[in-house]
Amino acid sequence: MEIMVGQNYKITSDALNIILNKKYFKKDKEGNVTEEEAFKQIGYYNTLDGAFNALIEKEIEGRDAISLDELKKHVEGVKEDIFEALKSIQPIK
Repeated sequence: MEIMVGQNYKITSDALNIILNKKYFKKDKEGNVTEEEAFKQIGYYNTLDGAFNALIEKEIEGRDAISLDELKKHVEGVKEDIFEALKSIQPIK
């Protein structure tokens, strides 16, 4: 399974876990950011719900919201990214 959530996150899985991955840009030997992107595993979960809740929490933690209204709008945007990602999942027949 591989589900892109927005532009910065990807949900993958292995035999035991649902894995939350975050995009980052690689650096060269001098420490300069290159345009080559990759994903780093940032959490392991038992369920998709757990991974999606962790994604929302990580976005809240990493956000310097000036107001509660601004934070609410950001969380709503993250939830919208999750709903769009769920639409891309094909049902098992």
